[in-house]
Amino acid sequence: MGGACSRKRDQPVNEDNLNRGVCGRYSKSGSSKWLGTSFSRSSMDASQGKQSCPSLMDLCIYKIRQDINKYSTFSMLPRDISQQIFDDLVCSQCLTDSVLEAFRDCALQDLNLGEYPGFNDNWMDVVSSQGSSLLSVDLSGSDITDSGLIYLKGCKNLQALNFNYCDQISDKGLEQINGRNFFL
Repeated sequence: MGGACSRKRDQPVNEDNLNRGVCGRYSKSGSSKWLGTSFSRSSMDASQGKQSCPSLMDLCIYKIRQDINKYSTFSMLPRDISQQIFDDLVCSQCLTDSVLEAFRDCALQDLNLGEYPGFNDNWMDVVSSQGSSLLSVDLSGSDITDSGLIYLKGCKNLQALNFNYCDQISDKGLEQINGRNFFL
């Protein structure tokens, strides 16, 4: 839809160069095929050596990242757009305590914060505010403790939780969320 409307008539749609996911990883945040095609990152046309023009969505996300401190909330945006903005900020390491607060109650589905600098218990209130929309969280290598882990107890649809190398999570913390069917 958006990609088709914003490209020139003689410009073909190349669906082979789709960038699905966060920083090259797979993500479940796209809700339909047109999202992947219209929001794909710029690609190189190998045959001509020319870089294709970025999508309107890419340009908007880039501008939001540049002016990120001007925004107090993204909760009024559709979930898939908020998810893309969040993912971009994570990949570019522009997420801070105050920026994260703008994503409170955005119904994000996937939070890939593994190895993210500064990620600790203070962030877990905003993480848990995603509520039943939250499907997967990567806490790997973070400073999350048992106290932070308990915030996830209310995220009823959480399917995948990764906390590799979280040295401050003990058996007691795991017992607090025990009984949940996580893919750990």
